[in-house]
Amino acid sequence: MATETFRGEHYLKVDSKGRVMLPAPFRHVFDLADKPLAGAGFQMLLIYGGSDRPFVEGYTQAGAEDLDRRISQLPMGSEEYDLANAIFYEQSIGVETDKDGRFSPPPQVREKLDLPKDEVEVVFIGSKHSFRMWRADTYRAERKPAIRALETKLLAGADPLSLLKNTV
Repeated sequence: MATETFRGEHYLKVDSKGRVMLPAPFRHVFDLADKPLAGAGFQMLLIYGGSDRPFVEGYTQAGAEDLDRRISQLPMGSEEYDLANAIFYEQSIGVETDKDGRFSPPPQVREKLDLPKDEVEVVFIGSKHSFRMWRADTYRAERKPAIRALETKLLAGADPLSLLKNTV
């Protein structure tokens, strides 16, 4: 169902108290996927692991449970399991929002995104069952050109729906 999908590109400021607001469309996904906390906020999982990933990935509790299910299918003791454990468990943190969807990014997230103490712009990017939180200037400098390069390579002026030609 489309209403349970994280979509869009949402630019927001980290306020002078170091808090940021989860975008309204993303709060709607949390409303549909998870039971609100007693204070009517949400519990989300933020994954800051992955040294080549310049973003933090966020999941609803339902999404985190699905991630757990998928990781549990890896062979225990394998290198893949060890790395998945390091990225998705060791380098992750649960964060609660307030009833309005505000939260303070924890130190690990601030360090990953290089967020200063003062106001800075971040961008939340929908990625179907998860969302990605970037420092906005990094997103513009790294991801936007990468998207343009992929469009040039894969589309060469064609309609983006052509990417779905072999799907049903």
